[in-house]
Amino acid sequence: MNAISRIFAPGLPLVHGPHLTDELAAWAAARIPMRGRGGFGPCWAVGVVRRGALAAVVVYHDWHPDYETAQMSIASVTPRWASRAVIRELFAVPFEGRLGEPCRKVWAVTEHRNESAMAMLTRLGMRREATLPDYFARRSHAVAFGLTSRGWRAGPFGRKEA
Repeated sequence: MNAISRIFAPGLPLVHGPHLTDELAAWAAARIPMRGRGGFGPCWAVGVVRRGALAAVVVYHDWHPDYETAQMSIASVTPRWASRAVIRELFAVPFEGRLGEPCRKVWAVTEHRNESAMAMLTRLGMRREATLPDYFARRSHAVAFGLTSRGWRAGPFGRKEA
């Protein structure tokens, strides 16, 4: 077992690895209408398995090491895709630096009419930070959400600092 295989706590229903990232990212991009033709570019993806099938994928992309930020994109086929332990592990990837340097902040965007995505991002602890008018198209605005490492540690899914 290599270091990448050990980035998550044992027993969680997560699939990942360099050999799966392209396939998982393509699965997510196909389910995110505003992703665009370019996909995610350089990224790392993790799949969540439920009842033997892929239920969700989290893609970490747009990593900016100088600013310690990355974007997270989430696609799912069911609202019941993750337990608290799974969510904790998925946010530990950027905030604990499991793939390199730790992030200070992660962010996500969704289309302003996607109420379910905005509700999910809020439940995950992210805060609505900005609306970007006409970002996706005329009258199709992007809503940006963010979460800092400090906010994650203090929130319901974070690991408290000693």
